[in-house]
Amino acid sequence: MPIFENFNSAKRVFAYYSAGEVLYMAKTKLKEELLSDEILEDGKKKSDKRGPKHRAERHIGRNLGITVGAIVVVAASAFTVVANKYSDIYPNTYISDTNISKMSESELETYLNRTYSADKLKDGTIKLICKDDNLDVKCSDLNISFDNEATLQQALNTGKTGNIFRNTLSFAKRFFVKEDIRPVISYDREKLAAAINEVTKKYEIEPVGHTFKINTDSVTVIGPVNGLKVNRDMAMDAVETQIKNLSPSSVELKPESVKPQALNADEFYAWLTSDAENAYYEKVDGKIGVHAGKPKCTVDREVVDKALSDLKSSADNTVNIPVTLTQPTDTEDKLKENLYKDQLGTYTTNFGGSSAARANNVRLAAQRINGTELMPDEEFSYDKAILPRTAANGYMAAPVYVGNKVESGLGGGICQPSSTLYVAALYANLEILERHNHSLAVGYMPPGMDATIAQGVLDLRFKNTTGYPVKINASANGGVLTFTIVGYNPEGISVELQRYASGGAYHLTRLVKKGGEVIKKEAMASSVYGKHEKN
Repeated sequence: MPIFENFNSAKRVFAYYSAGEVLYMAKTKLKEELLSDEILEDGKKKSDKRGPKHRAERHIGRNLGITVGAIVVVAASAFTVVANKYSDIYPNTYISDTNISKMSESELETYLNRTYSADKLKDGTIKLICKDDNLDVKCSDLNISFDNEATLQQALNTGKTGNIFRNTLSFAKRFFVKEDIRPVISYDREKLAAAINEVTKKYEIEPVGHTFKINTDSVTVIGPVNGLKVNRDMAMDAVETQIKNLSPSSVELKPESVKPQALNADEFYAWLTSDAENAYYEKVDGKIGVHAGKPKCTVDREVVDKALSDLKSSADNTVNIPVTLTQPTDTEDKLKENLYKDQLGTYTTNFGGSSAARANNVRLAAQRINGTELMPDEEFSYDKAILPRTAANGYMAAPVYVGNKVESGLGGGICQPSSTLYVAALYANLEILERHNHSLAVGYMPPGMDATIAQGVLDLRFKNTTGYPVKINASANGGVLTFTIVGYNPEGISVELQRYASGGAYHLTRLVKKGGEVIKKEAMASSVYGKHEKN
């Protein structure tokens, strides 16, 4: 009679007995069969004068190895089948301190929904502590949510997602090692990160890697400086653990020493000895400055390697590397010297007779444009620059042209700054992209030289085509409005404006000159005005 008749009998045996007990059972069973004196050899029944006991021992010795091997194969096969057919939660599986191994799927679902809910944390607070500072974070502000369905699936499937061998090993491991399932949650990570940043910012220092200063005949290398940072991953994990355990309390945030990224000597030497790079203009947060270039440094690799080695034992954390410099064509000093060096165009009008409200609007528009900087090929929009004409933006009601009539409207008077700026841009030789004349002639500007504005409809737009940055300076003091555009004019370009009337229209021509000679003649948009109508 075989030891295991089928899979179910194997499963039952291994469910209740250890491998050693199964082996003992097999040995005993075989011995009983041999002692029955029904041993067959060559198809014939034989007797042995030395007795049944001797015959049993002889056959046990001969067949025990075969039996043990068979048992091991059968046991391993049975265990593999059990492991890969096991549909319940694996043994020794816990959520927090609760053993969920013997729960059915429905029982576990009920347990999770009863135990894990954001409502249980609605009054909870997590105190973030960093040295002498602390900050309370309300759990309700983190928008915490428990995904109990995902936790359920994790508990059911953990250890069962590999191949047949991995699953078998995972199943066997569970009889000796506890498996902890963590509840699946979601929360506002950005809010928590912001809170951590707020409480730690006073104590954190960014690490600084190697820095360099290029001198006239050497390069000074300053060694790295460690920083102090709170490990964000550990901090977030500590908070998550408290949330998952439904036990919000306090989390201590300890700034630890952090090393900067190590210097790659090969990359440093390649950068140091690379071709010279020109400095260039760049615009950051509306302001134009100079981005430093880099000279080419000629130096042997051995000299650089020795200097970097000496840096490690330097008392002041610095070392000098002697080099031969080849400067770029455009150096930082040269670009700074040329930035806004020349006056390109200026124009002045008078608003001394304006009402207080109109004068306010003129000054407000001028203030919002003053200091505007444009990179080469950058466009300027007057309508956008002065912001919407609302009381909230400081504008007042004053006379405006509506068709051929004069009415009161918020922002009345803003066309005087636009007209003044238009003429300054003409003299600065900037490309005019959009300009419109008023419906009626204005008293502060010669006909054909005004520029009207209608929010979102009519605009004054121009483009910086000088090849260098330009800056618009504006002033509105004592009833005098002036716009001046400065930049760099290495070729000595000048502009002359010619205005004339013909056929009821006013025409304007821009003459661009170099060395007194006209190099470009440009006809600007003509202007036609109506007649005043009574309201």
